[in-house]
Amino acid sequence: MTARVPAGRSRRRTVRNFKRWSLAPRLLIGASVVAALAVSGCGGGKEPEVASVQPGGPTASATAVAGDLTSYVNGMRAWVACLRAEGVDVSDPGPTGEITFPGDAAALKSDAKFQAAQAKCHSQVPPVPESVLEMRKPKLSPEQIDTARRYARCMQQNGAPDFPDPGPDGNTSRNSKWNQTSEGARKATTACAGIIGDPTNQPSTRG
Repeated sequence: MTARVPAGRSRRRTVRNFKRWSLAPRLLIGASVVAALAVSGCGGGKEPEVASVQPGGPTASATAVAGDLTSYVNGMRAWVACLRAEGVDVSDPGPTGEITFPGDAAALKSDAKFQAAQAKCHSQVPPVPESVLEMRKPKLSPEQIDTARRYARCMQQNGAPDFPDPGPDGNTSRNSKWNQTSEGARKATTACAGIIGDPTNQPSTRG
């Protein structure tokens, strides 16, 4: 003989079972979200998914900066290859794409072969991304900032009145321009070189 369960008790059990199993997936989803947030907060392997959900966030920004840097350095390598093919001695691009031309800067500016190579390869010079310029900015000490200010004043007072003033951090604005080829600029460079510790210093020819 089959025992009958009162209808009210059966319904109560059904409701309790339904609540228990319907809450389970929600608890699992909640745990997954918490775990994902914890991993992303610690810089774990889940960052790409977080970045895809939140475009423009820190991870997306870092990826864009890395892409800018890679593209720029590759462009600089192509320019260096072109210059070398024209007989110009130039260093390999550094970590942020910077290059140097060995020798005397003033002499290079009057070197016909150097000028011809610059003209021929000019179209391959990549624009410097803003993110790369920010990466290149050095962190100066208070003493270095003071030296930068004194050097700027000296240059301005000795023949290069358009020499740019450094900013509060001691760095010169990347948009600053001054005439480095004038006679006054050459005299000022010689007169003020001792301030930066090199009496034979000439204006930098960095890429």
